[in-house]
Amino acid sequence: MKETLKIINNKIVESSLGWRINILSLDSLEYQEDGKTMSFKTEDYPDVSGELEWTIYVPVNCKWQNAGNETPISDEKMDEIVERISLAFWKLDMKIKEIV
Repeated sequence: MKETLKIINNKIVESSLGWRINILSLDSLEYQEDGKTMSFKTEDYPDVSGELEWTIYVPVNCKWQNAGNETPISDEKMDEIVERISLAFWKLDMKIKEIV
């Protein structure tokens, strides 16, 4: 099945594969999948031309946050999540400076 991305509004992107990115504020975003969530810290700064560039910080201990339980996330899954965040920002036409 080919994946399609849908822009819900200027802060939310949803995939036909069941994941969702929600930019909560200028300093945080949330990734959701299968009833599980993961939070990321973000910063936005203008580049030399004045266009906003985002820095996204991957948590040191990558864990799902759901119903009071925190389940570790594998490195392979984290790579997939980071790629999906990049895809969502591209779909929203938002420039990522780096994901660290």
